[in-house]
Amino acid sequence: MKNWYLIKTKTRQESTAVINLENQEYITYCPIVKINKKNVVLFPGYIFIYLDKNNENWSPIRSTKGVINFVRFGSNYAQVPEHIIEYIRVNQANSEEKLKKLSKFKKGDKVQITDGVFKNCIAIFKSYKSEERIILLMKVLGQQQAINIKQELLVAL
Repeated sequence: MKNWYLIKTKTRQESTAVINLENQEYITYCPIVKINKKNVVLFPGYIFIYLDKNNENWSPIRSTKGVINFVRFGSNYAQVPEHIIEYIRVNQANSEEKLKKLSKFKKGDKVQITDGVFKNCIAIFKSYKSEERIILLMKVLGQQQAINIKQELLVAL
């Protein structure tokens, strides 16, 4: 019975590993999204491979260009359930949209706060803190202070 397994790749060589494994007729999957006309790997340093544990020869995989080794937990290979692979495939487009939104603001951009105690105040974008929060620089009492605010409360100027 075939299952999905996780492979650790050399740094930035996911596509090399995929090409070389597919040349050996293995089925692979490397989730990639296009952000600002650039392909971005969703799981840097990892790819998935579909193998039959009993009937396929696994030894060439470890010596394939771009591959470091299988991910293991003790002596067990890391299996990835089929429903997880399907979930990743279905949500690949959603991930692309979320990543595009994350790159909405660049360091130094002027933004306006649309709600809350700082409503209509102008601030400077500093960095992303999490998926939903942003750190801004704002003059408060004559000094520049870092504030943490929800991303949805901002508009770019």
